Amino acid sequence: MSEIQFFGEVDKTRDGNNASEMPSWFHDVHLEKMEEDVSKKKRMLTQGRVPQDNIFMVQNEIKADEEKILEIKKSKPTLIGGQKDMVYKEYLSVGQQIAEALPTRRDELNGFANPREELIKSNTPGIKISEKMANAMGVKTQDGKITLKQAQKFYKLSGKILGENSNIERIRREGRSESYRTMEDLTKKILEKVAG
Repeated sequence: MSEIQFFGEVDKTRDGNNASEMPSWFHDVHLEKMEEDVSKKKRMLTQGRVPQDNIFMVQNEIKADEEKILEIKKSKPTLIGGQKDMVYKEYLSVGQQIAEALPTRRDELNGFANPREELIKSNTPGIKISEKMANAMGVKTQDGKITLKQAQKFYKLSGKILGENSNIERIRREGRSESYRTMEDLTKKILEKVAG
């Protein structure tokens, strides 16, 4: 079974590092725009709307863009065999850990989330992940853990590959459960149950 790689050759710099935060295949809109531009240039050529002096240049642009589009599409991982189960299991585990690490929606809206603490949490390894999945993203673990920021990236990438949710806000806890209520609300709730 081959190793899963979220970043293909098209996403690498000359020295082998990831050129950007997310791989090219992740951005559907960008890929669609590239395909649209190629179609537009082809139409202009067939309709004779390209000046004679520029025909060769436009043909070369079309060829280069089509090759780039093909490279991007080929770089998207295709999960085979048990890979899908492995990624899905890790996707669920990491998603749960992210949900627990993020401040609740209520805390965020009420301004109770401490920006300094959130920044530290975001950049300190605290989310467990397998070495295989960390390697697939091109990140190193520290005692089997990655940062919250890296975990969010993994969640988005794996969600996209699996056809699952890749929006972090959809896993953020609401903060409305009893464990997130004020002591006054909890006391009132207990008294209601006792009286009822």
